Amino acid sequence: MKFSGARASRQRGFTMVELLIAMAILSIGMLAAVSMQFSTARNNTSGNVFTQANMLAMSQLEILKNLDLSQLIPGAYNDPAPIDENGQPGGIYSRSWTITNIGTGARALTVIVQWDRRGRSSRVEVSSNTRGNGV
Repeated sequence: MKFSGARASRQRGFTMVELLIAMAILSIGMLAAVSMQFSTARNNTSGNVFTQANMLAMSQLEILKNLDLSQLIPGAYNDPAPIDENGQPGGIYSRSWTITNIGTGARALTVIVQWDRRGRSSRVEVSSNTRGNGV
């Protein structure tokens, strides 16, 4: 009888090796989850910056398309200082645009928004043709 009681007490609970293995597996899983969280936050921020740049470019393009054709003088133009996501001075974005003749009564418009972030330069470019006054 003593033999079976001793045997039963040895099989209860986890051994130290089993606990160390379980903790190692849990640690690897937690590191993967934390890494994924940081990656998601970084990608979300990058997507937000690209969206803001695209909106700045599109808003300038719409402003230009709604001008009268006589106001769309061919040439290269830019904002005088870097702008923020609302188009106000003091941000990370540099916006420039070109107006080109493409025949009588029509212009080609190209708007470029550039920025530097984390040592990398990026840009968004949109273009359209117009006859002025929103056409």
